[in-house]
Amino acid sequence: MILCIETATSVCSVALCDDNSVISVIEAPAGMSHSSRLTVIIQELLNGASVEARQLDAVSVSKGPGSYTGLRIGVSVAKGISYGAGIPLIGINTLTAMCHG
Repeated sequence: MILCIETATSVCSVALCDDNSVISVIEAPAGMSHSSRLTVIIQELLNGASVEARQLDAVSVSKGPGSYTGLRIGVSVAKGISYGAGIPLIGINTLTAMCHG
């Protein structure tokens, strides 16, 4: 499973994906609440799926282009989770992700 973090836009979102599908998604209301909401919605997502960070295969995070502050928040949280759990960190180009919907 991969924890996917998107903070490049005004909507902060996280998703949990397996090899074939999206298991769960949580989006914070639009606005600049990334710093106060990101870790909360990640915890809600993992708790809802009964998954712990150490059970993840990787963490992916949007790497831009996008809001500088939003990207710093997303990458910092993603690095903390990936380093703490000893799993890979994957940077995803924001525009490429948007093209693939």
